Amino acid sequence: MSPTPLPPSPRGPHCPPAAMLEAMSAGEAAPEATRTHVQDCPDCHGQLEALTTAREAFVRARSPELFLRQLERRATSRPRTAPRWLLPVFSACVPLLALLVLVPKLGQENGVHLKGGAFRVVVSRAGGPPELLGPDAQVQPGDALRFSYEDIEAGHLLVLELDGRGTASVFHPHGSATSAPLPAGQRDFLPGSVVLDDAPGPEWLVAVFSPRPLEAAPLLEALRSQAGRPELTLSCSDCQVSTLRLQKRP
Repeated sequence: MSPTPLPPSPRGPHCPPAAMLEAMSAGEAAPEATRTHVQDCPDCHGQLEALTTAREAFVRARSPELFLRQLERRATSRPRTAPRWLLPVFSACVPLLALLVLVPKLGQENGVHLKGGAFRVVVSRAGGPPELLGPDAQVQPGDALRFSYEDIEAGHLLVLELDGRGTASVFHPHGSATSAPLPAGQRDFLPGSVVLDDAPGPEWLVAVFSPRPLEAAPLLEALRSQAGRPELTLSCSDCQVSTLRLQKRP
């Protein structure tokens, strides 16, 4: 059974990122200033207690070792033509336990930036720790990806994908025809995750951020028309476009 997602925390602009609270709930070390803030801030303190309670329930229901074995079996047993699928457990505010060790890396400048926006991609592999991916990072079928995007302004976001077969898909909001709203200063992981299929070749991830709602269809068509090119160019009115190319190996 998947854990029930926690409601968004009402943390203020000076509160630590949600990922830091998730790490603290798992017993990870945090700077003294952060621990002091969480202790004194009712919002952060309450969220930490909720995360800790939910994490303990998650561990009792599904051990990390069991989950990783199930992930590996699913990755190897999927039909070659099967589409990417969401992992419901990732959609909760309590992420896969192994993901918590990534928190110190989220402060690094490994994201893809454009006009104040930051697009980040995290990979979780069975049997190994999660990683924050940079340009041309190596991935493989069965890798689970999770995304974050931060901008100082509120707007609307699409995360698109173009695989080595020339297939374009919407990764966030998964399978949707339109963009999802994104609040200003969003620092949590985006809901849901995807597992990469066995399509070979470079894997392009494209984040399109706009002050207005976006239709996915014309952007997907523009991506398909560029299949096989060494570089992608995607534009739309008033949009910020961030791209990340990954190298997929069998």
